[in-house]
Amino acid sequence: VDVRSPGEYKGELLHMADYPQEGALRGGHIPGAKNVPWARAANPDGTFKSADELREIYEEEQGLNAADNVVAYCRIGERSSHTWFVLTYLLGYDNVRNYDGSWTEWGNAVRLPVER
Repeated sequence: VDVRSPGEYKGELLHMADYPQEGALRGGHIPGAKNVPWARAANPDGTFKSADELREIYEEEQGLNAADNVVAYCRIGERSSHTWFVLTYLLGYDNVRNYDGSWTEWGNAVRLPVER
């Protein structure tokens, strides 16, 4: 699950506006990744959405289920840790990992495939 913004996911943005030095050489996403920006799991007041609302986002919209092996990633693993928490502790998924290197590692690596 790519939790970055749609612009980052599509390869239109190579870095976040506040962090131009921390971008990747290539734009796009890891092949097969679904884009669910991390903030979709939060209400405007910063609290988490209800479990039913979260299931709607991750399961109904994206087709995930609790038995899936899920890897969440963003730019450096910070935003994706939020999604890891949501899937693991709020929805009870057993097989969720946070890709610490995230897009900064993957997008700068030689010979790793990228989709746009």
